[in-house]
Amino acid sequence: MKTLKELDAAATRYLSRYSRKQFFSIFVVITAINYWCAYNVEGYKSIWLAMIGGWFFGMTFAPFHAKKSQS
Repeated sequence: MKTLKELDAAATRYLSRYSRKQFFSIFVVITAINYWCAYNVEGYKSIWLAMIGGWFFGMTFAPFHAKKSQS
């Protein structure tokens, strides 16, 4: 159980480096690339890019907070 708590703490520290705006921006870029490929590349069907984009969109609602600079 201790290892799970350590893993959760490490993931929270890592993800707290990024703001919700950054996650949303990455979501927009990945979604734009996915749509561009879908309309311009014959036979293109990528569920993977859609899932990755969805993960980034979901991270905009994650409960962690970006680190604030301390004065």
